[in-house]
Amino acid sequence: MAKVVKVGGALLQSPEKAVQEIRRVADGRTAVVHGGGVQITRMLERMSVRSVFIEGLRVTDESTLAAVAAALLGEVHTALVRELRQQGFHAVGVFGLVQASKKAGPWGLVGTNVRADAVALNAVLDAGHVPVIPTLALGDDSLLNVNGDETAAAVAVALQCRELLFLTDVEGVKNGDGAVIDRSNNPDELLKAPFVSGGMIPKLRAVKTAMEGGIGLVRVGRTVFGRNL
Repeated sequence: MAKVVKVGGALLQSPEKAVQEIRRVADGRTAVVHGGGVQITRMLERMSVRSVFIEGLRVTDESTLAAVAAALLGEVHTALVRELRQQGFHAVGVFGLVQASKKAGPWGLVGTNVRADAVALNAVLDAGHVPVIPTLALGDDSLLNVNGDETAAAVAVALQCRELLFLTDVEGVKNGDGAVIDRSNNPDELLKAPFVSGGMIPKLRAVKTAMEGGIGLVRVGRTVFGRNL
């Protein structure tokens, strides 16, 4: 069984450091999903476009989508694959294996109901490679900006992996006192908590999706989620 590792944009500001963290947790068959929120925001700032977030998701019009694609594929993806290979991983960049439906509401060209191609991903893994998957999906009519955590959950469920691990710049999920929660088997309960906000909302939704899809172990920093905890 595979392990799925999701790497966030803050960590990816240093590809070398990101790969060192991936090496620390990689174990056998490993797939890597990467975001790039920091880099996308920086690209938009260069274009004088203000970033707007609703419930932790970036509102995406056509110009924003162009910046997302440029930052993810042209900057983050290539740098990560190159660094992985330089550090000895048989990394292969794969785009087009994630599909999504356009999310209803004010988000624009944002995807939901994210699905990953299990047959193609397993073929890459079976060949001894590490698939590196950007968080940009094929929609019915256009590319769609998809949340990195939701994409990682979709890949994990498609592969029925043994573990989904979120490498993040935060220590883990924190309670109302700011202390890291060590263990939980109920992401729904945390999603209802008043102290959960911003980017932690889609992350916990992704944890819920993964667990409901059969993934028995999910880690967000130091916080461990599992059905039998």
